[in-house]
Amino acid sequence: MRFGKYSRRGGLSALEGGDRMGALLDQKYEKLFALLDANGDGVIAEDDFELMGGRVLAAVGEERAAAKGKEYADALMTYWRALRETADADGDGRIDKGEFRQALHQVSDHFDMLIGPLYRAGFHLADRDDDGLVGREDFVAVISAVGVPEAEAGAAFDRLAEEGGQLTKDQLMTAAAQFYRDEDPANTASHLLFGAL
Repeated sequence: MRFGKYSRRGGLSALEGGDRMGALLDQKYEKLFALLDANGDGVIAEDDFELMGGRVLAAVGEERAAAKGKEYADALMTYWRALRETADADGDGRIDKGEFRQALHQVSDHFDMLIGPLYRAGFHLADRDDDGLVGREDFVAVISAVGVPEAEAGAAFDRLAEEGGQLTKDQLMTAAAQFYRDEDPANTASHLLFGAL
């Protein structure tokens, strides 16, 4: 299944969808591309997702074979496959920045199915005591492992969390969905989920 052919806003192809993206989404997608290019070689490939997954699991002390580790690794690969199937027209297993920009806009139309599971799995990793809440230290550990500077990860948590210093899954999922799809400049908490743009 090639997800790029499907959209809740009318089934636009990737080429048609490219003109719909505003400057703010461009900035956010460029930031995300830089983070997902975990080895810094200028393209995104499966090994970047494996590298990032290893860093995140190590940051929280979770084994890949454990339940939470497997959930996260599986969700990460689902995300990668959706991007690859949408953007990698020549089948070389590599996605450049232009391809990523087009693909992510299409994949984000299927956020709940393709992207949401990754953020839920990341929340479960950070929720070490399984109480449904994530504290600042654990949030920063996960986001920093993705590649966001610690100070920016901490600032992101402070914008998102309740006054008591805890983050709920619903808060994270709302912020993540807005990061991928929302262009309202007023929603700074979600736009800065992965640090400064």
